[in-house]
Amino acid sequence: MNVQLLSIVILTYNEENNIRDCLESCIQYADKVFVIDNYSTDNTVSIASEYKVEVFQDERLPRDRIKWILESGIIKTKWVLFIDADERMTKESGNELIEKCEKYANDDSVNGIVVRYKLNFMGKDLCHGGFYPLCKLRAFKVGTAYYETAEVDEHYVLKSGKMVYMKNDFLHYDYKDLKCWIDKHTIYAQRAAMDFINKKSGNEKINYQGLEFFAKIKRFVKYNIYYNLPAGFRAWTFYKYCYYIRLGFLDGREGKIYAFLHSYWYRYLVDIFIYNKEYARQ
Repeated sequence: MNVQLLSIVILTYNEENNIRDCLESCIQYADKVFVIDNYSTDNTVSIASEYKVEVFQDERLPRDRIKWILESGIIKTKWVLFIDADERMTKESGNELIEKCEKYANDDSVNGIVVRYKLNFMGKDLCHGGFYPLCKLRAFKVGTAYYETAEVDEHYVLKSGKMVYMKNDFLHYDYKDLKCWIDKHTIYAQRAAMDFINKKSGNEKINYQGLEFFAKIKRFVKYNIYYNLPAGFRAWTFYKYCYYIRLGFLDGREGKIYAFLHSYWYRYLVDIFIYNKEYARQ
């Protein structure tokens, strides 16, 4: 491995159940690993400190912590990868990532690497329903990308150059317990409602430049098709699309629960928060 090839950044808050497995999966592929913790009240920091990593604590929002480390000059490697504590690299995806970092290190036309994920929910890998594979720009040459400022669905945006796509999966364990999942998505729903209101009022523009291809398509569909459907009905339609048309039923009981919660309950909750905001203004 090139001595100054890859840094990995992990943002954490109360991830004592995840951080060890995350580090074990990725630390061998990195020249430097940075953990930026939001003053966890559990053992996240002490566990991370057992490894050869640099730990910082910062109470700001995730996007502000990301902006800070990207602009701080701390990262000295050619590439940086952002990975969440509930995500894992496999041997196959780790090796492929390093191969791509080395291959394109001196190619100025390629500045980003799109990571693909396999989602695990309630112990079950979800391979249907439109949830596999999930593709995100997560690795890029230092200085060539930034993180969006948005209420929800923030993405890393490439300033210039092309992206290449990985073939092997990272793993995403999107489940601690049902209460945590619901609590987290209730907050997301509030933010999504505010995002819609800000976009609808014209206070925020919809950006497509520099996005990963599928993120660009999803964003276009969301703001130009999905939100033009009647409130409530659009959540039901999205659930039917994911569960039947995209074959979510093939993922069994866990797939049905996820499709219902993510595609119907969450999206309907967004509509309720939107209605509540509009009602409060009357």
